Formats: sequence, structure tokens, C-alpha cells
Amino acid sequence: MSMKPQPLDPIPEETAQVARKAFPKGTLPMHLRDALGSVYHDEEFADLFATRGRGAYSPWRLAVVTVLQRVYNLTDRQAAEEVAGRLDWKYALSLPLEDAGFDFSVLCEFRDRLVNHDAVERLLGPIVRLGVERGWLKARGHQRTDSTHVLAAVRRLSWLEAAGETMRLALTALAEQEEAWLRTVLDPGWLDRYVHRFEQARFPKAQRAQQGLEQQVGQDILALLLHVRAASTPQRIRDLPALRLLEQVFAQHYEQHEERAQWRDDPPFGAQERIATPHDVHARYSHKRETTWVGYKVHLRETCDQEPHLPHLIVAVHTSRATVPDSAVSEQMLEELGRAQPGATHWYVDAGYLHAGVLEQQAHQQIEVVGPVAPRPGRKQAQGYDQSAFAIDWEAQQVRCPQGKISWKWHQKQEGPQASILVRFAPQDCQPCPQRTHCTTGKQRCLELLPREKFEALEQRRQQQDQPAFRQAYARRAGVEGTVAQGVIRMGLRRCRSRKGDDYAHLHHVSIAAAMNLVRLDAFVIAQAQGAPARRPRPPSPLQRLEERLRGA
Repeated sequence: MSMKPQPLDPIPEETAQVARKAFPKGTLPMHLRDALGSVYHDEEFADLFATRGRGAYSPWRLAVVTVLQRVYNLTDRQAAEEVAGRLDWKYALSLPLEDAGFDFSVLCEFRDRLVNHDAVERLLGPIVRLGVERGWLKARGHQRTDSTHVLAAVRRLSWLEAAGETMRLALTALAEQEEAWLRTVLDPGWLDRYVHRFEQARFPKAQRAQQGLEQQVGQDILALLLHVRAASTPQRIRDLPALRLLEQVFAQHYEQHEERAQWRDDPPFGAQERIATPHDVHARYSHKRETTWVGYKVHLRETCDQEPHLPHLIVAVHTSRATVPDSAVSEQMLEELGRAQPGATHWYVDAGYLHAGVLEQQAHQQIEVVGPVAPRPGRKQAQGYDQSAFAIDWEAQQVRCPQGKISWKWHQKQEGPQASILVRFAPQDCQPCPQRTHCTTGKQRCLELLPREKFEALEQRRQQQDQPAFRQAYARRAGVEGTVAQGVIRMGLRRCRSRKGDDYAHLHHVSIAAAMNLVRLDAFVIAQAQGAPARRPRPPSPLQRLEERLRGA
């Protein structure tokens, strides 16, 4: 498809007249078109299309529809029907009343272009730039971040289900693309076991029989892989994505002993590499406190300046796999914030993001990171000795315990970003100590310290976070949880709509962030017209109103 950028069409007069009569107070698409014009322009998406070929549907309209689709939490088919039938959507898109819209598959093709050209941020970026140009966003203000879990568009599988489903998908791909070759290696038993979806409801109930099924699935996978690995097998078959995935899943769940497969009790891969389902190979199984899920995490960064005439808008979105802790992405996010426009003077995060590396980096980025750090490692009992009870002499490389004993060993554990110092006390000092039960359960007390700069940065933050002034400043972060709730409840942030991997999950999150910004700008535009503040204060509860009346009496 080709695309020649076209200037923004004016709203057809008939469309404007009918829409204003039908909606005298306006709607969100109408308010935004009147106040913002068109946020997107064809030129921003020109490189997504060829210069020759059949003409494509206007990309600025597709971008608007993609974001409005998230505002109203619609499917592709529903969004295409809204374009054809809704007056206010035609108003926002500068379409005549008789315009029949487009086929819903055009939206899917547009998303593919955004992902394939790494252009996902073009849905959010123009809204942020418009906010800066209009003075709604400060060039350097206050921003805050929080994350939440996102469920992949798959059901949760047991490890045996995952192995069997991967085998079924591999056979399906071969039947579709290489049927002649599959006929030469096909075991008739494969059709009995894998022609239907491989799910637990079809498994035998007895534990011994299930163990036999584990062994059978492993033998089936190995038999197919041995045929694939044979020298006579064409390279195009070996390169099929479904067969490469089968190799990974087999190595994850089975050990090969010549021509026999043995089920692994403990997978050789860590959780970050372990494939949870063949239907979305980037989704990961994870748990956080009482929550377990298969999918991803999304991190939202929004402005949080306290001026009543400024809206709070989401300015950045980061998507990670479910197994990646917040602390693993915080330094990258801080570095991105240092380069971002709009930038920030203060960044508010919770303890999950904050660690010594972030505190060390904040000075280089000229951004103050506001948030608590984790408690000191050590004994959990109220009477126990944590690290704060020990006196550290960095020059002498010694540590003095609460009973006056000097450490026996000071050892640099490793170099680089993960460097640490291991300190040991002599067993002959620890074993007869009367306070041993408050200090250690082993033969000797050991301490693991960060390098001096990081250690002192953490200690300084621990002292600060106990102060009332710090708690008052940190309270500003709490509002970001409302942003997460808005995305989850209104726009479906919690669930992916695609099983195409983390790039499409990120597209889903960015489009929702853009949609939330439009909802907030709609409220902001209405508030401006009424002379009201951008964010109305929470109304008092009945009990608070009673208290005020009693005080007045």
C-alpha cells in the first residue's frame, strides 16, 4: 500500500451541523477536535507506507480511531462500526455523513505497521508534545511512576500442557506448510494425542498414568525432532518457527538420553527464560505476594505538578516481562527520563524501584528521586541486630559488632555493578557470645555490604524517609495508583488483546496511555470553559460534613 500525505481536511459543513444538533453539549471526540484540532498528521506516518501501490486509508484517521478505540474499550469490529455510524466520530475524523468507513481489518494492519517500524510511540508522543506547546506540561516538573501486572491473552497452562500444546502447534504448522514431508514421518498415535487441544481435562486422573503421559509426550517430541535434525531434512523445515519453539520447550522440560526423553523435575532455565505457553512465547509466569499471573508488567510515568490549572498526563510507558522486577528497570527509566521532553526535577517511585544504583545515578541525571528504600538486611526479630548495630571502619576494612568484637575477614565478593563486600566474624568470638541468639543462627555472623558510596547513600535515604517532611513530599506519589485503576477499570489495561508478543503488548499499553490522556484533556477543556480547576478536589464525606457543621455550631 502507498500513502501520500494529505493536509487536514476541514469538518464537512453538513457533518458539523448535524453533529452539533444531535449533541448540543458535545462529546469527547467533538471536544477534542474543537480544542486540539487533529493531534496526528499523515506526515508522521509516511515512512510506514510504500511510495507506490494502492492508496492506503489516511493514517492520521487510523491513529485517532486506534486511540478512541481504547477510550471506549472497543474491539476492531466495533470501532469500525463506530466510524461508519457515529456522528461525533465522523466529526472528529472530518468525514462526510455518507462515508461508509473501512473494514475492521485495516486497524490490525495499521498496528502491524506501527510495530514493524518501531513507531508505537507515535501514538503517545504527539499528545505529549501538544501538551508542552500549549503550556499544559512543564519543561521540567514533577513526575511519578508505578507498575501493574498485565495478563496475556492466553490461559494458564501446566508444564505438561505447555509441552503437549507446543507439539500440537508444531504438527499443525507442518500439516499446513509441509504436508508431504509430514506424511513420511507421521506416527499414527500423534493424531490420537494431538489432533485436539492438549488440555488437562483430557489427562488420565491417576498420578502414575499422568507420569506415563509425561514420558509419552517427551518421546513424541523427541521422535519428531530427530526427524527434523536428520541430514536429509530440508533447511526450510528446520527453520519453521514452530519447530524452533519445540526445540526450546523440549530442552526446558526434558533431558535427552540418546533416543529416550526423561522429564525434568527442575527446569534448567530461570523464570525469565522459561516459556509459559506456546501461544505467546514472550509471556512469563510470575508471582508477587498473593498475585500470580502469566503475562507482562506495564510501568506508567505521569506528571504530578500541584498547580490546579495543569492536567496530569502520562508521558511515558515501559513494558517488561512479568518476571522482571521493578528494580531491574529503574535505572533505565531514570536514564530515559534524563533525556525526555518534558523532563523532570523530581521523580516519585515506591521502594520496589529504588536501590543504591538509582540513588547513585540521580546526581548524574540532575533528577531528585523521591521514595523509600528497603529496610536494612538482618535479623527480623525486634531484639535482633541488623546492620545498623555494627560500626563500619571503611579505611581499616573492619567491622565492630555490638559486643565489641572485630571482624575476622573482609572480602570483595565481586566486581562491577553487582559488587559487594562479605564480612565475617570469627567463630571463636560468636559461639560463646551471650547475645548470639539475637545475632545469628549459624556458627558465626556474616554481613554483606555494598561498596561505600552506595552503602552511605542508602543509609542517608533511610534516615531521611523517617522524617515527616519526607513523608509529606512522598505522598504525591499516591495519585499514580488512581491512574493505574483508571486504565484497568475503564480501558482494559489489565488484559492484552493480542498473543503476538511483547511488542504488541507495548502497543496496547501505549494506546491506552494516549486514550487516558485524551480523557483527561477532555475534562481539562471542559473545566477551562467553566473556569474550574483542572482537577476538582474530592468532595467531603457525610461524616466530614457533619464534623464541619458541628465545628461551625
